[in-house]
Amino acid sequence: MAKQKRVRSPRFSVPNNEQVVVSVGSEKLKGTLHVLSRTGGAIRLDKRCSPGTLADIAINTVSGNFSATIEFLQAANGRAQAFRFIAMGPVARKRLEDALQKMRGQGLAVQKTALDQFRSLARRVLSGRRK
Repeated sequence: MAKQKRVRSPRFSVPNNEQVVVSVGSEKLKGTLHVLSRTGGAIRLDKRCSPGTLADIAINTVSGNFSATIEFLQAANGRAQAFRFIAMGPVARKRLEDALQKMRGQGLAVQKTALDQFRSLARRVLSGRRK
């Protein structure tokens, strides 16, 4: 079986302090969407959630409202909490894809930092790949 190169889904900065509602059990937390991709993103919440915590998120995009089940990951930076999508219906997936396409058109893609580029180069050199 051929080894496939893992490619990270493009991430997009979310402008305008877009609000989200996260439901963790019976608790509802309001937050601000910071970064979004087809696989997840990062939100700023007043309260931290432990990595592995499952929740439902409601997001209002230019393509319409959608909701999905997410899993919280490690903190992305000082105030943002990373998450990944676990489950999402077909209508929600379509709205997410459409919103990301519009964000791409607006030039909101998160560019790799110099450190990210250096890490990528180091991985290629250490693994012996030439691309």
